[in-house]
Amino acid sequence: MAVFELVFLGTGAADWPLRPGADVRYDVNGVIRRTSSLLINGKYLIDPAPESWFFAKKVLKLDLSGLKGIFLTHSHKDHFTNKALDSFLGEAKGKVGFYCHEGTIPWLKLTQEEQERMNIHPLKIGKRVKAGDMTILPLGANHEVSRTQETALHYIFSREGKSFFYGCDGAWFLAQTWSVLQKQKLDVMILEATVGNMRANYRIASHNTLPMVELLVASIEECGILKEDGRVVLSHMARELHSPEEEYGNMIAAYDGMKLEI
Repeated sequence: MAVFELVFLGTGAADWPLRPGADVRYDVNGVIRRTSSLLINGKYLIDPAPESWFFAKKVLKLDLSGLKGIFLTHSHKDHFTNKALDSFLGEAKGKVGFYCHEGTIPWLKLTQEEQERMNIHPLKIGKRVKAGDMTILPLGANHEVSRTQETALHYIFSREGKSFFYGCDGAWFLAQTWSVLQKQKLDVMILEATVGNMRANYRIASHNTLPMVELLVASIEECGILKEDGRVVLSHMARELHSPEEEYGNMIAAYDGMKLEI
């Protein structure tokens, strides 16, 4: 039995049109993507993105009543909306843990009702927390959120000897994050690949291009951060910056609705 069962509720970047309740098409080739979101073991959500609840509930027909926690990477509108948050909270049978960087909370404009339905856990970079039988390590992401006082987050989720990294959004790893990663033995790394096969692009300070990902993966393998049978999964892919002819080598290009077992 898998330790982690992951369902990708969205694998796109911010340039995909937002239509939370209007499009029920289900495409395994990445022609249609919703903004990035991930469901873990049917109980924990990464990012209540605009279309994530509709896709999970109305398209994939998932049972969300067991929702226990929501982890937020950052407050950008392609990763968080109050409407999506409310929809997920409405599915849960009890209070839901809400985890985000300690500087994020004032910028979310949570209503009194939302706060009453959640147990809010402000996170500090590098300080592990528990959620159920999982251990979660929040790490700083190289992604601009300068209009707030928050720091965007990557996460390492660990359970029963298995672990995976989730890094959407963020470009080159921060030095502190890279130091922590070099001490890990990961089963899966989910990396953002906002920009396609371009050698130059103005987004490189906050997002990866495919050539950047290839360099990162080479160093990840050189440093033994991934286990020998570890996998690299690409997500957060922009609509206008990728071509159908792209090749990903041994990396897996995620698609909306994709399931991955660890």
